Amino acid sequence: MKKIILIASCTLALIARENPFVPDDINITTLDSTNINQNAPQLDKVIAKFPSDARELVSATFSYKSVDGSIKQKSIDINASFDWHDDIVISSQSPVTDEATPALDVSVTTTDEQTKQAAAKQATPKPLSIPPKIEPPLKSVAFMDLIKFDIFNSKIEIINKDQMIRDFIINKPDKIVIDFKKNVEFSTQTIKVNKGPLKKATIGAHKGYYRVVLFLDGNYHYAIRQSGNGYTLTLR
Repeated sequence: MKKIILIASCTLALIARENPFVPDDINITTLDSTNINQNAPQLDKVIAKFPSDARELVSATFSYKSVDGSIKQKSIDINASFDWHDDIVISSQSPVTDEATPALDVSVTTTDEQTKQAAAKQATPKPLSIPPKIEPPLKSVAFMDLIKFDIFNSKIEIINKDQMIRDFIINKPDKIVIDFKKNVEFSTQTIKVNKGPLKKATIGAHKGYYRVVLFLDGNYHYAIRQSGNGYTLTLR
């Protein structure tokens, strides 16, 4: 009986593989071993839009996946005002390196001091006189010979000769109401604008005054001050 067990053990030892983790066919080379996870697509740019009541960016918080697969957060302080009409763009770019700017060598191999001074003057840029930039309106609309509106990105110039007697704001939809003192008769009319902050303007006549209703594209704080040709309505 002992001889039979010994023979069986020797047979199993001959049949067993040296390394059970290597495939039977050593010519097969399809073994894959990696700790790299499948990544998301490369960041190009992301565009964020904000509602009309947004005025300042306080901070931005990013949730990101770490190399070990855990989710972490990174917050960045911003504290800056912005125009809610604008797109906030998040994009990826290579780090910007500050390369040293070579100094301009104005010295010349001469002992003539006047030549050196002339070269130094040529190296110094002369200040340019820049004329004041006049911003043209995005659009101008007029009603009869009574009133005219010049629409800009953040203000509306109201050109007329009549005294403003009251103004107030109404929400949902957002509109500013302004009354001007004048006895005048005409049918109520609406002018479509759709430029800058102004969507349309409605003008109607009442006893002793006429009313201007400015329909805005969002929620604003406003201020009105008298200007040379009428009134300036500032929106922020």
